[in-house]
Amino acid sequence: MKTIRLHSILLMIICIGFLQSCSSDSDELVAQEQGTDEGNEDSETDGDNGGNGGTGVDNGGDTTNSDIPYEVLELKNWKITLPRDFDNDDLADEVYLDKSKNDFSDDPSFTAYKDEFFFVKNGNVRFSCPTETGTPTTGNSLNTRSELREMPSNGDGEAGWDATNGTIKTLTFKVRVIQTSSTGKFAFAQIHDFKQSVWDDLLRIQVQSDNPNAKEGNTGRIYILGDVIEGRMSDGFSVDFRDLNYSDRYIKNDYVLGNWLTFKVTVQNSVMKIYLDDMNTPIRTYDNITCKSNYFKAGVYNQSINSTSTGNGIAEFSEITVTKNF
Repeated sequence: MKTIRLHSILLMIICIGFLQSCSSDSDELVAQEQGTDEGNEDSETDGDNGGNGGTGVDNGGDTTNSDIPYEVLELKNWKITLPRDFDNDDLADEVYLDKSKNDFSDDPSFTAYKDEFFFVKNGNVRFSCPTETGTPTTGNSLNTRSELREMPSNGDGEAGWDATNGTIKTLTFKVRVIQTSSTGKFAFAQIHDFKQSVWDDLLRIQVQSDNPNAKEGNTGRIYILGDVIEGRMSDGFSVDFRDLNYSDRYIKNDYVLGNWLTFKVTVQNSVMKIYLDDMNTPIRTYDNITCKSNYFKAGVYNQSINSTSTGNGIAEFSEITVTKNF
């Protein structure tokens, strides 16, 4: 009898232990399932908010989920000129922050605009511009463009900043050239003088390849042009910039299309500095810049177009940042 009772007691202890273990395992499983759900919710939240404020890089940086160029690059101080003519005035259309100023009334505000010439791809903003005869352009140029123009912060009017004062004006951008047209070249950043009395295009930063319709993987050169480089005393300049700097125009001789480049351009007290990749040491410095009504530009501005030109200039930007200049 004692043996039977002992066996019964041992059996009861084992059963109680087994039930407690099952309960513990069940509770742990529920907790794990709840933890997984909560973890997924946190992950989704981080995914939505985990970008870097719209920088939108695919070269090792964070990305934004937006497909609107304005949001990806935070283009608060810009309008865009496009290689199309929807309002049939024989000029390239422009899209503004203020929708009422758009050339084509059906276009949305620049804050929501995208099309085949200006769109988001892989988290970056792609500019594409054709060169074929009949592509609309502006009244001041035969070359075509899909290009941003710096605007006053409130979007009111087209003003310019003074290169001669002590306020530092800065444009910083990250760019890669995807392809050129048959001309093998285009400008992807500029400084223009609004009034154009003497200084017209103060600066153009361009790509040039020996390969017509160059593609990613082809080689080219990055060089600088404009009145700083090409201005002559006969045009009213204090020095003959063309003779002084002509051989100095190439700033990168071994560029491979598709590779990223980081630029910074600053203007202050009549001095302009250009930085390439190294943001602490300028690669070029120019002084005696006396223009007082300037603005930055960025995008694709095709160069040397003629009646036989074909193909698109294409560039991608992962960042375009400009100081509040006016």
